[in-house]
Amino acid sequence: MENKINFLTEEDISELVTDFKALGDVGRLKIILYLLGGKKSVGEISKHCEISQSATSHALRILKDAKILKSEKVGNVNYYYVADEHIRTIIVKSIEHLEC
Repeated sequence: MENKINFLTEEDISELVTDFKALGDVGRLKIILYLLGGKKSVGEISKHCEISQSATSHALRILKDAKILKSEKVGNVNYYYVADEHIRTIIVKSIEHLEC
């Protein structure tokens, strides 16, 4: 791991900053935490997280652009989900860090 850190490019660092910025918003973090439980529609996310649908859509766009979330269209409905286990690990480790 130490070797990987030493060889990060400026582009890699910029991508990490984008990811941390995407994670660094209360509404977006609530969305990610909710989606750790599985695929949900914009309406479900908006209702559960108590965020307007337009703000939810905007947050989802940011999270998708950062490759933190993915979506799947079923009929007329888009379902969003956490992109991969790395995101889950980051969240779990951050929660564990709170306990230190």
